[in-house]
Amino acid sequence: MSNKIKVGILALGRAGWNIHVKGLRDREDFQIVEVADPEEQRRLQAKAELGCEAYPDLETMLAKGSADLIVVATPSTFHERDALAVIAAGKDCVLEKPIATSYAGAKKIADAAAAAGTRLFVHHQHLFSDEYQFLREIISSGILGEVHGIRYNWASYSRRNDWQTLKANGGGLLNNHGPHALTTALDLLDSPVECLCASVQHIKDAGDADDHAHLFIKAKSGRIAELFLSTSCALPLPRTILLGSCGTLIADHTEAKLRFYDSAKAPALEVVDGHSKERKYGNADVLPWQEETRKVVPSKPVGNFYDNVSAVIREGAKMTVSPESALEVTRAIEWAATGEDPVG
Repeated sequence: MSNKIKVGILALGRAGWNIHVKGLRDREDFQIVEVADPEEQRRLQAKAELGCEAYPDLETMLAKGSADLIVVATPSTFHERDALAVIAAGKDCVLEKPIATSYAGAKKIADAAAAAGTRLFVHHQHLFSDEYQFLREIISSGILGEVHGIRYNWASYSRRNDWQTLKANGGGLLNNHGPHALTTALDLLDSPVECLCASVQHIKDAGDADDHAHLFIKAKSGRIAELFLSTSCALPLPRTILLGSCGTLIADHTEAKLRFYDSAKAPALEVVDGHSKERKYGNADVLPWQEETRKVVPSKPVGNFYDNVSAVIREGAKMTVSPESALEVTRAIEWAATGEDPVG
């Protein structure tokens, strides 16, 4: 393909190499033309495998490079500094999650991109997942009636001792897994957040950052989302639960079980006031229940994160992950961590 989008990648660690280089290197619409990393061995590997230029830091890459789009995959505490430098250079930016370690920092980045007229793509890739797209279709179909409750369990057991276990590095489960769970949960709420309460704890990892968080979010519509994020859970839990007025869905990563009924076929239900007949609870209500098992696969896959980046740059398509939605995720993370809404 001619006129490929020229990409530079900042930082060749786990995310930079295993996610972004891997996701871009064989695409026909992108070309990795340069990278930057302080480790010489990583630069040499990139030059050998990708045939690109390699620089020791972002400043040199911005001064000498030719990329139109810069991927910022540095550790979390550097996101604000590095994204602002990319934007100031007039480049479009793909920014790893979290967008920043504070709401104020995230808003500064989003405002700078808007003022400069550059595009800011925050890497909330779970909006492209089969899981999210499937849940969106289920809610929109109305098969469960009006969905009033969403529960996510991002739970497992592991003991970490890497840089993300330190608060000083912007580590912790809220900043690591939190953006994935929140970007989908907030979208499925279909309404602005009205209130949020949370318990955020450090249980057993090395370091001092959180490894266990329980969030309860209420939207202005009344719909709620409950997020259980933990690496301190040693037994499996359902990945997702949707509660609707006419049924329930329970799903893991690959399979969903649904129990539901058609409200139009249900008998009318009227209040009977006064004392209970024969001093007993209950009535003769019989519902036309149906049960199904479905694969967690959407009917119409939407492609992946970089498909959308390409479409936005080449065709003027709509951003799936808007800067505004990324700001809401950061708002929720800070709200959960501090107990206060950063926007008042």
